[in-house]
Amino acid sequence: MRISHEALEACEPLLQGYLQQVGVVNDFGYDLFRAVESHNSLFSETLRIISQYQSDRCRGAYCLLVNGLAWDAEIIIRTFYEAVAKNLFLSSALPEIQENLLKEYWEILPAIYDIKGADRADVAERLARRQGHEDNARVFAYLQNPDVFTLERIGNRQFRKEIEQRWSFSGIVSALNKNTSGHVRIASIDTLLHGYGMASHLAHASPKAMELMEDRATRGDDLKILEIAHVGRMLSDMISLTVFSLHQAQIALIGMAPMAKVLQNAFNAMAKLTAPFQEQFNRSQDGLYNATPHR
Repeated sequence: MRISHEALEACEPLLQGYLQQVGVVNDFGYDLFRAVESHNSLFSETLRIISQYQSDRCRGAYCLLVNGLAWDAEIIIRTFYEAVAKNLFLSSALPEIQENLLKEYWEILPAIYDIKGADRADVAERLARRQGHEDNARVFAYLQNPDVFTLERIGNRQFRKEIEQRWSFSGIVSALNKNTSGHVRIASIDTLLHGYGMASHLAHASPKAMELMEDRATRGDDLKILEIAHVGRMLSDMISLTVFSLHQAQIALIGMAPMAKVLQNAFNAMAKLTAPFQEQFNRSQDGLYNATPHR
């Protein structure tokens, strides 16, 4: 489902403003990782490549948005959220647990995924062979090759489950929302759960996703401003979360606590740009919410 042509045209200032600010924050990220290049480590390189992955997901979401595919962009932004969470999880970790986290990320998690992948490939291989698709079967067989993949099960099932849960989006948010997990607490990070959850409904084609489709299809005069506000919110999320993740990475790598002025300015500029559109939509909903009893 695309947003209307009229709404997409009205989003042009938002899209152009986003391009300007994302260029600024990406340049900051490039300069940050260049600054530590001479003494980089597995820790700094991990932050760098996750940051790059995060940036690439923003690029993908933007390409969908300029074509009016807001719901598809929302699904990609869910992946962006995942990268942000992992970036914050690592960069907020106290020095004494960083090495263990890196081992989990680069060694234990891949081994767990290799084993799961091999189990699934075995089922697919047997089906391919029954159907006479030998070229497909050899691909699935390769995924079960112990000389290429780590297929020895690490720990017991409970151990593997704990590792996966710790690195899941909800697990990371839970850890960063308190002071007892070996991480610096990230204030209000649990507010990300709502947007992530709604994007997950879209990714999973759940009944809630169908409700969102129906709501959009049955809107009246407020449809256009809703669509614009929706695009503005996604663009704002991508800038603000990139700003916060780069700020936390800067603290972890260089130890400079105050947020860089260039990041503050990018955050404020995007917030200022999207605010009028959000305000217009908010006021259009006054009748609905004023008529609804408060909890």
